[in-house]
Amino acid sequence: MTSPASHRRNIGALYVCYLGLDDPLVHSQVVAYLRGLATDGHAIHLLTFESGRLTRTRRRALRGQMQSQGIRWHGLRYHKRPSLPATVVDVVIGALTAAYLIRRHGLQLFHARSHMPAAMALLARHLASFQLLFDIRGLMAEEYVDAGRWRRGSVPFRLTKLVERVAIRRSAGAVVLTERARRLLFAPDDVRIAVIPCCVDIDQVDAKRGERSAIRKRLALGDRPVLIYVGKFTGWYMQREMVEFFALAREALSDLHFLVLSQSDHELILAEFERLGLPSEARTITQASPEDVGAYLAASDAAIAFIRPCHSKLSSSPTKIGEYLAAGLPVVTGPDIGDVDALIAQYDCGVVLGSFDASDLERGVGALRSRMTDAAQPANCRRAAETLSLDRVGVTRYRDLYQRIATGSAAPPKSRDEHCSAMPTGL
Repeated sequence: MTSPASHRRNIGALYVCYLGLDDPLVHSQVVAYLRGLATDGHAIHLLTFESGRLTRTRRRALRGQMQSQGIRWHGLRYHKRPSLPATVVDVVIGALTAAYLIRRHGLQLFHARSHMPAAMALLARHLASFQLLFDIRGLMAEEYVDAGRWRRGSVPFRLTKLVERVAIRRSAGAVVLTERARRLLFAPDDVRIAVIPCCVDIDQVDAKRGERSAIRKRLALGDRPVLIYVGKFTGWYMQREMVEFFALAREALSDLHFLVLSQSDHELILAEFERLGLPSEARTITQASPEDVGAYLAASDAAIAFIRPCHSKLSSSPTKIGEYLAAGLPVVTGPDIGDVDALIAQYDCGVVLGSFDASDLERGVGALRSRMTDAAQPANCRRAAETLSLDRVGVTRYRDLYQRIATGSAAPPKSRDEHCSAMPTGL
């Protein structure tokens, strides 16, 4: 519960994000939360790293946009190559800038989104006084290993794990996306920790429900049932297996249509349709602005999200799952993705495959078909989505964590090392 107004204390915070302000993820998973905190009375500053050169006019526009939401924005240039030296340069410049901003504006909290900003905080603490909130997000070192970009035990891996371990030890508060990550990284009685999944604006999605007929008419879908996928291809996202699942599902539902919304190269998934000989009328592949995604979800009847299971995905909270559920769509997905398995089981709002083998795909088709004809599914899905609500879960938990840090009630136990002993060091 949030502290009573008479006991609430506001705090000045610098939120550091190693992404650019124009990134859609920053608006949905950073600015949306910070706006709520600013509305609550906290003095919020946001520092981002911009990959493109911004004109003075563009900077002024972005600054005004953030100011209108109660956020003071500061932007630094992101250096890309060579990878490790460029990152070191960014960390040093970020630390110096953060220390300057904290001292100049009298801020008390350094809110570090992921590991690179946490490294900046560990350097900046030698130049300025503040408390650290480590927003861990995911298992960054393990993600790079699972993606084949780093080798376990390599210099980048070891440095990242070192930053993770030290930042956790020195933080006044920490955020993870899943209960599974919390159990992996922290002792069960560590009061500093908040589990805050990637949340969605449920009301925004719900407001698009009335556009179902218009979208279906525009896409010439008629009365056909629609399976939808929203997001990227390749890497973690398994377009081949999703199309294979659709092909099997189409045998059970001969008029099933696959609607794909993606900013990725459409040829990546078109090649999978052609490989399986699926007709062009069985698919619609397009893209939509974030504001319009809800209307396409409203036009659909079920959703799919196949994400490659691996160790690092235990800490993953896919935003698309929340969007699907908010639209009342039963979801078919794979195993071991954060807390998704537990959520779907608790609310009976979809299907979790045991694997992506042909036999499990076939069983999944039958289970999803049953869900699509179950009148209780939309309500089940929307109840599940409430656990991923931006306002009622995301902002509320950040607000409570800020209050606990401001009042000192989130302070760690006397012996932090006991908590850190449960964590894999990677060194």
